[in-house]
Amino acid sequence: MEDEIRRLVKRAYEFGYFVGYKGHSEWAEWVRKRRDELYKVAGDLGAYEAVRDAYLRGRTAGAKKREEDIRRGLLVTDDRDSSAQGEVPPGEIMEEGSAVEVEFTRFVETVGLLMPPDLLDSLRLMRPPRMLHLGDGE
Repeated sequence: MEDEIRRLVKRAYEFGYFVGYKGHSEWAEWVRKRRDELYKVAGDLGAYEAVRDAYLRGRTAGAKKREEDIRRGLLVTDDRDSSAQGEVPPGEIMEEGSAVEVEFTRFVETVGLLMPPDLLDSLRLMRPPRMLHLGDGE
């Protein structure tokens, strides 16, 4: 279960970073739906606060990195290099959700995000103290 929470925290951080870096609106329907899905799963696992914190920190880090890249002139916009994004052939129509999924997957693969270690260390605080298991023979 802890591995599942760890993966969920990582996904939340990556998604938050993606939203912040790409400058997507928090009110966009697909962002809200995906964020709510993450929060729902986190609530079921009892890790809502950790996942929410990871998402918010990822979004902040992504927005900060975006600003730095804009200042340096490194940010590639859609009109500059649309062929690298993988244009959709005229006969094939993609939903907005699936196009965003492809963009998100490519983004995560190419950016190489490093999660702040304190996010993963905070998961240890969610476990019950060892002294509660003293009488269990563990």
